[in-house]
Amino acid sequence: MMTATMEAFRRSLEGKDGAVITEIAVSLFCAKKELEIQLKEYQNASNAMALEYRQMRDELNGARKEIDALRKQNQHLTGIQTIQANDLFGRSTEKTEDILNQVIQGDIPTKDPLAEDAVEKDEKKEKRANRRRIGDIIPLFDDLDTRKAEKKKQRMDLSGLNVQNYFDYDIDKLNQQYGENNWRFAYWKEERKVELIRRSTYLKVIYTPIVSVGLEHRLIRIPTENALIPKSIASPSLVAQLMLDWNRMYLPLYRQESDPDRFGFALSRQTMSSWILYVAQTHLRPVYEYLCSKMRDCKYQNCDETYFSVVLDERGPGSKSFIWVHRSGNLANIPQIVVYCYEKTRGADHLRNFYTGLLEMIYLTCDAYSAYPCFAEESNGLIILTGCFMHCRRRYVEALLILNLKGLTDEQIISLPEAQAILLIRGIYMAEGQLKGFSPEERLKRRKEEVLPKVNAFFDFIRSLDLNNPLFSEKLKDAIQYSLNQEIYLRRFLTDGSIPIDNGIAERCVKPISLYRRNSMFSFSVKGAESMVMVFSLIETARANGADPFYYLKYLMEQMPKHLYEKGRDYMPDLMPWSDIYRRYESTERLNLVKAQAPPGNEKPRTPKKRKRISQSA
Repeated sequence: MMTATMEAFRRSLEGKDGAVITEIAVSLFCAKKELEIQLKEYQNASNAMALEYRQMRDELNGARKEIDALRKQNQHLTGIQTIQANDLFGRSTEKTEDILNQVIQGDIPTKDPLAEDAVEKDEKKEKRANRRRIGDIIPLFDDLDTRKAEKKKQRMDLSGLNVQNYFDYDIDKLNQQYGENNWRFAYWKEERKVELIRRSTYLKVIYTPIVSVGLEHRLIRIPTENALIPKSIASPSLVAQLMLDWNRMYLPLYRQESDPDRFGFALSRQTMSSWILYVAQTHLRPVYEYLCSKMRDCKYQNCDETYFSVVLDERGPGSKSFIWVHRSGNLANIPQIVVYCYEKTRGADHLRNFYTGLLEMIYLTCDAYSAYPCFAEESNGLIILTGCFMHCRRRYVEALLILNLKGLTDEQIISLPEAQAILLIRGIYMAEGQLKGFSPEERLKRRKEEVLPKVNAFFDFIRSLDLNNPLFSEKLKDAIQYSLNQEIYLRRFLTDGSIPIDNGIAERCVKPISLYRRNSMFSFSVKGAESMVMVFSLIETARANGADPFYYLKYLMEQMPKHLYEKGRDYMPDLMPWSDIYRRYESTERLNLVKAQAPPGNEKPRTPKKRKRISQSA
């Protein structure tokens, strides 16, 4: 068509003179120039639009990335808030059924229940009435028995208390109510009450002789033997009680000072502090060091750590210190030992120092903190790490807690990968829980038969999950990655019947430190922190072996002054809470306490005899 147009234009020019053709050419040239100018303007406008489009596209992509980052940050912060609120105001249980009940019933708190805008009582009652139990909706596995054994109601044991028999009656009131000689005692109905008498404190005055020697009558004073603190009123029983309240009641010394009638006399915190520091550093340190050496000889151990603060730290105020916990394994037939160690850092240097000179292999159960594998690699195979299923489960719980489950049915909640992982770990724990009381050899055999298939099922399920799934939260991805990275350590308890399934026993030993830290906030000096870990180690070791911490501390403070200047440590085995000598000591002390008399009661009365009437004739 273009060719035909050109031919028609050529024919129209034929026969015309040069001036006309020139005029036509000039007009066409001008039109061409105008078109070129317009084309250039269009090109410039197009380039500007393209540049603006690219800028808008880049801004849009940046906004999308920012929105995605903010969405993830919001999800992360919401999860942290939910977990923190659950830690502060929620139930502290880690039982699987209770965890899932919390999620399904919506019991996860998101705000302080003491706030003014907290849920009203009527709303709480309505929410409580609509609760759903996990046992009604969980698709239970055939090989899991979820029925809980009924807890037998334990009767309170009052056999260790002294008895006062008191017969409550009023002869005159009975005569007035029923008539004189018209009633009698048929039998007595027994009702028990436990009365409390505030602790008894007395002043023990010790006289030591001053003897006259020789014809010169030289006066010599016989020194007091085995004094706990020279020239002090402190006794083993008094200091033991201070230490026990410090540990078991989590009472800082300033709180103990606030009760001036506690012992019948005022006792300042400075005095109590100086007593505890002196006794711990002088008398208890050798026992503590002996416990540390015994711990290093244990083949099965648990370890954990927690932060702590010391005011007079040379690193400056606000420096964070740490307390490490070493616990002997509770499944092996070895003495139960708990050792706390104060350190200024959380690095692997503590492990290197604590296990210096290690000659035999040990199994160390711990969490996934990097200091443990770092130290294990340096140990040339002497440290074998074992994992903690409790930490593994906790990550899936956190992933489940941050989800928005509104509008989901019970079945949909249980079908979530987070809940499925928790249920599979639950099955592992249920199978392991049936093996309590077995010997390590029998436990290992049963683990391979009953627990191993459930562990395999858990890791098969974890490996079936796609980490690139966009529907998975970051918490869930972290839990999956943790499980895969820790698989070799989590499976290690299946190779030895004395290795525990988790590190719960060490975490429970951290609790006294955490409760004390919450009450006292810090220790004033490094020496105070070191004394604290010594006292806590002895008390928790006594409790782990079934000994009474009060009697054990009292026993140590009575015995150690006798050995203060001895070079050897041959007497140390007799000072351990599992020794026969200490057991006899505690039994004697308890017997002496039982022999202490309760306030006297009254005698059992008889029915008053009828009075003889005097005849009128007489």
